[in-house]
Amino acid sequence: MVKKARTPISEYEDSFAIELTGDGAPQERDRLTDQAMVIAYDRRPGTRRRWRLRALHFDRDEWTRSAIRSWWAAHEVHILGQDQMDKPIPEVCRSYPAPEAHLPTIVLCHRNTPMVPAKDQLEALGGSRKG
Repeated sequence: MVKKARTPISEYEDSFAIELTGDGAPQERDRLTDQAMVIAYDRRPGTRRRWRLRALHFDRDEWTRSAIRSWWAAHEVHILGQDQMDKPIPEVCRSYPAPEAHLPTIVLCHRNTPMVPAKDQLEALGGSRKG
């Protein structure tokens, strides 16, 4: 039986983290209070509105390592600028609208589900309301 590689989980005083590649510290952080996590992201080099996920920080009081692994196996995070809302993404489970026009919308999606444009899914969930 072949063992599957695991995404490393870093441990900090108040959180666990899945840290992805990138140089320097992430430019932005948004706390998703209802998820007990922080999404850290930045702009991709050479682009104005393209964003990339840099880290997910999970509150230690709410999450365990095994729960984080289960969540990460079943979900993915999309960070979309206003001009990317026509992009097909997997089924949305939660969305967090951009608090300001220059920031992206954060969308939590179920992995391995049909791809549908983000705009259509968010409208079906109630527009700017959190999904």
